[in-house]
Amino acid sequence: MDQLTVDKLSDPSTENTGLLSLEYKLRATVALDEGNTRSAILYQTKSLGASKQQKYSQTSRQCNDLEELVQKVINADTNKKQSPTTLSNDYDDLCKRCNELPSEWTVIQIAKEYTPLATSLVHEELLTESTPVWLTVFRCSDPCEGAPFEPILIPLDVPVSKEDEKFPNFFEHITSIPVATRNGIGATTEATSESQAERLEAVEQLISSAVQRTIEWLGPWSNLFVGKFRSPADQKLESEIYNQIEEFCVHNRIGRKGQRIVSLVARRLDLLDEFQLFELCACEQLDLDDAKVEALYTLLVNLRQTKFKERKEERLNCYPVMLIVDELLDGMPWEMVHPSGEFCRFANFSSLSELYRAHAKRIKNGYFTLSAKQCFTIINPDKDLEKMSARLQMFYKELYPNFELLVDEPPKESEFAEVLNTSDVVIYNGHGSGLQFMNGETLLQRDINCVTFLFGCDSVRLYSNGLFTDMTGTHMYYNAAHCPTVVGALWVLTDLFTDFYSMLLVGSWIPSTNPAYANKDISSCDMLAFKAGKLADQHQAHLPSCSTRPCALASWWWSYPLLSLLLLQLPSSNVFALQKEMTISVAPRNVDCFYESAKAGQTIDIEYQVIDGGHGDLDISFELAEVTGRTIFADYKKSDNIHRFPVPYDGEYKFCFDNGFSRTNSKTVFFELIIEREGEQEDPAGWSDIDLLEGLTPEEFYDMKVQDMEDAIKRVRNNLTKARQLQDVLRSHEARDRNVAEENYFKVNVWSFFQILVMVAVGTLQVVMVKSLFDVDSRAYKLLTKL
Repeated sequence: MDQLTVDKLSDPSTENTGLLSLEYKLRATVALDEGNTRSAILYQTKSLGASKQQKYSQTSRQCNDLEELVQKVINADTNKKQSPTTLSNDYDDLCKRCNELPSEWTVIQIAKEYTPLATSLVHEELLTESTPVWLTVFRCSDPCEGAPFEPILIPLDVPVSKEDEKFPNFFEHITSIPVATRNGIGATTEATSESQAERLEAVEQLISSAVQRTIEWLGPWSNLFVGKFRSPADQKLESEIYNQIEEFCVHNRIGRKGQRIVSLVARRLDLLDEFQLFELCACEQLDLDDAKVEALYTLLVNLRQTKFKERKEERLNCYPVMLIVDELLDGMPWEMVHPSGEFCRFANFSSLSELYRAHAKRIKNGYFTLSAKQCFTIINPDKDLEKMSARLQMFYKELYPNFELLVDEPPKESEFAEVLNTSDVVIYNGHGSGLQFMNGETLLQRDINCVTFLFGCDSVRLYSNGLFTDMTGTHMYYNAAHCPTVVGALWVLTDLFTDFYSMLLVGSWIPSTNPAYANKDISSCDMLAFKAGKLADQHQAHLPSCSTRPCALASWWWSYPLLSLLLLQLPSSNVFALQKEMTISVAPRNVDCFYESAKAGQTIDIEYQVIDGGHGDLDISFELAEVTGRTIFADYKKSDNIHRFPVPYDGEYKFCFDNGFSRTNSKTVFFELIIEREGEQEDPAGWSDIDLLEGLTPEEFYDMKVQDMEDAIKRVRNNLTKARQLQDVLRSHEARDRNVAEENYFKVNVWSFFQILVMVAVGTLQVVMVKSLFDVDSRAYKLLTKL
């Protein structure tokens, strides 16, 4: 391992200035040139948001009075100096903070390297300056069990310029996206719809080409953006790959760091081509000779052909990836390297660590859980977006009638602050980020526990305040106030697209409290109908779905969330999802397991009973657990039981019946599994006392009646299903009782047979003994006379 040495530069200043970041980056570059990887990682990590850590510190947040601050300065002992911490202690603290993060997370830092021109360039010029980029892996699925994990630094060369592109410079290409988006969407009154469509198409092409250039530039390192696998099949495949790579590394004397790098990239070899595989084998981080490069390349190609031959899954089923993004790279949609993954963004590692420590108790299995009972929505506070006001009022009143709405009215600062402190979810729909109604310094004084949606243009974009100052954004104030999640817009969108995507995000994350919409998928909503102020299903797609519009998707990101999929638990209608019943035979000393998937908000009900066990042993051990191994319920040697479990997040669960304690008897077990949502569906419409047919057209009247009949049929079906389930349970009870009776009948017959044999034997013995008493020559007579 690299040893920390005494730095040749002077200790960094503690003044609140943007020069701190530049000095730390310079220190990191010097350390890497000297071969001191640990110091390079530490200084690069400190460089991101160095002055922000002072601006948004706990001391600044608690200071409410200027006179109080002046008094603290006057009373301070200026001669008292604290001994500075050593680099070794700082690095150990960094590793400690990495290890305390949830094991499900993958944490990656993306930062620009120091450039000598930094002190002579303004922010706009720094954004486009061609500079190497450092990838630092702080936490991941570690292939080296038992060995302490240390951050891995992977320096990347400057992206190659492409003369055939509109912007040959890669960083200039990225920086142009926000400007092109604003110009493409900001249509003038003279512009025709065709010209605006052409501009939007050009913006989408610009974003798509930027993402493609990023993937090509990352090469094999794009697989670092794949999170820790969730499904058992992926975990098993990952383990097999890890074992073969470990065997190769041990045989070829490749160290732990090299083994980790190769293993992390090789987890999804199907996402890489042969050239990218060769790039990995020949990279400087491995530093292999030609023979080992060829051997490793052959191994990886064979693994891809054998292990991923029949793999057809395109969507990543992985836990979240936490991206720590340098402010100079913030305009790039890094999440679209793998658009089906789960990503969260942070400005620096310190913010990630502090937010996790503030909310650690509410984070389970890598996800921040929240029950969205108190929801507050601000709509059109500037009073100049009439269409937005009409569309969103219709949406929230239809799907979320219990939401508290503030419409066409600016919130007072005190009211806004109170809402942030008392609500579970706060949604802002208007211009910008809403900071115009809440002073940033006032926001710092709050302790926010709600999830905040900022549906406005550039609501979480970073802005420059001048030379040698760090860029700032609204979300930084929220996160300094310990807001766990800020969801906002990175670029500009029209009010229609803003409304549509706010509807998709909120509708997908928060279950509707209106039973009439409980069974409907919000993503199937017709955008043209929504534009007209109606909620209608999209029978024929008028626009591509969200997943096919890079322009729209790339403009949204989670600024500092502690979750990628928000698990909001609300009462919903009783939607039947899964019902299974089985009778199985568990052999002695065996364990039989079954796997089922469940979604957040559903409830798992499982009832089991042993109906036959041989010789009357009607008992078995049972376990309900996650596929990761965490046990939820466990029974030991029980004949029957019932378990009910509310599902906190999407995933697979296993149900195991253990007969390992029995040496000879197999057990016949009947069990019934039901996965459904809670609640009853007495009145599907929910408005039985309101005349819904008034003012309807004949077509709408027909659709309403068809819907009523469909609801009635569903109720009949649900009742029949419940009746059949009850009959199945009764049949299982009957089968168990019959088995017990037959076993008792068998025991009585066997016992009676042995009793008869004993009686016959005793009677025969008695006759022989009595007869021998009258025979003087018999041995029995002689023995009795002697006695």
